[in-house]
Amino acid sequence: MALLSSGGARAEATDLTIAIQYGLGYLPLMIAKNQGLIEKRAEEQGIGPLKVNWLVLNGGVAANDALLSGNAHIVSAGIAPLLTVWDKTRGGIGVKAISGLDSSAYWLNSNNPNVRSIRDLTDKDRIAVPAVKVSINSVILQIAAEKEFGPGHQYDFEPLTTTLSPPDATAALVSGKTEITGHITTPTYGSQQLVHPNVHRILNSRDVIGEATLVLSYATQKFYDENPKLTAAVVKAMGDGFALIKRDKAEAARIYLAEERSKLTQDEVVALLDNPDISYSQVPHNTGVIADFMHRVGSIKTKPASWKDYTFPILHGETGS
Repeated sequence: MALLSSGGARAEATDLTIAIQYGLGYLPLMIAKNQGLIEKRAEEQGIGPLKVNWLVLNGGVAANDALLSGNAHIVSAGIAPLLTVWDKTRGGIGVKAISGLDSSAYWLNSNNPNVRSIRDLTDKDRIAVPAVKVSINSVILQIAAEKEFGPGHQYDFEPLTTTLSPPDATAALVSGKTEITGHITTPTYGSQQLVHPNVHRILNSRDVIGEATLVLSYATQKFYDENPKLTAAVVKAMGDGFALIKRDKAEAARIYLAEERSKLTQDEVVALLDNPDISYSQVPHNTGVIADFMHRVGSIKTKPASWKDYTFPILHGETGS
């Protein structure tokens, strides 16, 4: 993709902190970390030596806190946390996306034999999400509830949700020995849950909103303005990660297992990467469906005129949505 990389003579940052989360959705950045791609791209831009620090967080709330506190320069999280912080920082520090990341489906899996669709959920169920109400996982459940029961019902299942990391939620769901009876997650963890006979899928986000870029990487206006070459280096390195996944899934799987503790084998990761419910996109698409919903129900005050409102110009030469 075409990238803006012009900038003044001011020295750019040589110490960079990036926050990611759990799962294959963050694989392009895991590849960049494993292969030192950001450092290589930065050197091409005349920046360096560059030190890149990595954080692994759970949920968009933690990601936004890290960004706003200055503990991370670039974070990756769901479109819902991005829109939340974009709305709150308009006219201020101005948080926007530098790149799309993951366009995979989200699944709602259950270990309750009496639950075959969201219509069967009761107050006895507890659904794990990375962050209650504001995570993209929660917003998908809100959209599904409204679609199933009508306007005004988007928060019907909110009291059933509880905060857990994907690894902890997976362990709880498959054990069947905790209060957790459901988990909204991506196929990385969803597939591990479904091999257990007591777990079944009751919802696929693509049946609700279609395919959409639901995870993005974002930063503040100050970072973007002061580090145009470094930003371009990060986005190009991410592009290298996307390209490797497409070119060599076996190598991408090897890197994933080197970067994240997992019970999956390399062959199982390759099979997941071949699963049509897992996809990646550097250019955001169909994000407006989330933005429109969040504005309509009052989760954000400002309705974006287009996807370009919450992304930086580095993406604006592309055909996004």
